[in-house]
Amino acid sequence: MLRSRLKIRKAGFVLGVMSTIVLGACKKETPVMEEGNTKVRFVNSYFNSDPQDFYQGNQKLTNQAVEYAAFGDYLPVKSGQTVLWSNSATEGKATAAIDAILYGNAQYTLFYYQTKDAKPAIAGYINEAKIPATGKYRVRFLNLALAFEDRSLIVKSINNTATVLDLALKFGDYPVYSELPVGTEIAVNVSEKNVLTGFGVNEFKEGKIYLVWFDTLDGVKVDFHVIEQ
Repeated sequence: MLRSRLKIRKAGFVLGVMSTIVLGACKKETPVMEEGNTKVRFVNSYFNSDPQDFYQGNQKLTNQAVEYAAFGDYLPVKSGQTVLWSNSATEGKATAAIDAILYGNAQYTLFYYQTKDAKPAIAGYINEAKIPATGKYRVRFLNLALAFEDRSLIVKSINNTATVLDLALKFGDYPVYSELPVGTEIAVNVSEKNVLTGFGVNEFKEGKIYLVWFDTLDGVKVDFHVIEQ
């Protein structure tokens, strides 16, 4: 079972070190812990993986195992230094674990995913609660398309000249929030590839906050998955 560390800074950055990748960035500092109602949501982004149950220490958190491309509800957890881990609902074996420091009164989105070493791991991010401006939504993008290796995913807005979205995402790059007008069409493809995936016109609503993660089933077309924060 792969075990890694997760540290969370008050400003909202998360360091999730999974084998060879780092999802996020974090200064070396001693976090100030606070008591409060902390919640986590688990996403299974590991293609062809067994459904996963998730635990905090010895306590099972999920009532229903999370299948690939699915995510569960926000679950209450204890803040502070803790261990979160996953267990195959099919084989009944532990699959990955993470040493975490969680702040009180915060929400986190955690991913069960496959590393570049083809091992299961867990990494995640604190959710920012800033409300979008009128007529807009906030969204961040995460590249978990392992089959594209070190090639970037190019994410652009294609029908809105007032708000330009132009990102080049490597695998595991920290997802930064963008604020876009409702109705903005977004296109994503792999660098040096011409196969475009378009979305965004109907998926996003005014005043909402989203996380979109990308993977691929055929190694050519980019697939997207939308999670409302």
